[in-house]
Amino acid sequence: MEANLWALVTIGGPILLGAVLIFVILSNRKHRSREELARTEAATRDLHRRLDAEDKALNGEGPPVRP
Repeated sequence: MEANLWALVTIGGPILLGAVLIFVILSNRKHRSREELARTEAATRDLHRRLDAEDKALNGEGPPVRP
């Protein structure tokens, strides 16, 4: 009996984990609209610009960064 349970856990666990991961990935892609993606991209570009300016200010290559 113990061997059967161990076999079920060993074989069924990865299958269940894979199924859950596929479900989550597909449902996450489905719920994103074009507006959400555009907003995320714009925020990422803004963050990169601010970090770049901060790095330059710390290296003495540009004006100080205002918070």
